[in-house]
Amino acid sequence: MKRTFHFIGMMLILGILSMVAQADPIEDLSMKDYQAGWYPNYYKQQGPMTCPETCKRWVGTRAEQESVSNLLSDFTTTHVCKTPDNPEIVIEPKNDPNSHWLYGNQLDDKPNCYIGTPYGAKESPYYMCLCVKPLCNKPDLTVTVIYDPVWDNTSGQSKVSVEVKNIGTVTSVATYTRIRDIDTGSISYAATPSLVPGASVVLLFTFNYWVFDPNAHLEVITDYKNPNDECDETNNLKIYYKKG
Repeated sequence: MKRTFHFIGMMLILGILSMVAQADPIEDLSMKDYQAGWYPNYYKQQGPMTCPETCKRWVGTRAEQESVSNLLSDFTTTHVCKTPDNPEIVIEPKNDPNSHWLYGNQLDDKPNCYIGTPYGAKESPYYMCLCVKPLCNKPDLTVTVIYDPVWDNTSGQSKVSVEVKNIGTVTSVATYTRIRDIDTGSISYAATPSLVPGASVVLLFTFNYWVFDPNAHLEVITDYKNPNDECDETNNLKIYYKKG
């Protein structure tokens, strides 16, 4: 009996997760900010693809979608598509401002755009899909540039300048950036100030030896102790390598 309840419970959890995964990216009754664009269901002249495949292949995002299981018994999900008057626009592809389009539905795994018109239904394997990515309302620190190390004869040190930028939409809190010489294990830290969205700062690090010995191999991680809850926690690291 316990096994039966456990199985039923797991099925309910999986069902809830499935509904969450199928949620509409663009919420109703909302004016939130999104990144959105139309992309062809042919990639490098290979297709046709469904809209989820199209958006993942082109830009790594989700397709705008809605549940249709209560309206169409044989299908679960519809995606927004549009079909042009000239299929070559999709196959090539190209942005043609003089083209004409009809909007429709791409259903489940059917690689067709189905369009309802006053003159009956149309379908086409040549279409574009609406790909959507919600904008993250958080800071997002990233290492944009690691400049070539220079030798300072006065101090007898290697100096390395590093640019850190906030590419998010919210001001970051003050944090630390760490640089590590991968070959020697030497580490240096720099305080990183709070940055408004779009702002950047150049930080200076020093090593008490010439880092080209014979090559320079450095690793920089910003927001080192993670005081910032960021949009993307995977873009804090950058590697520098150059032969001496």
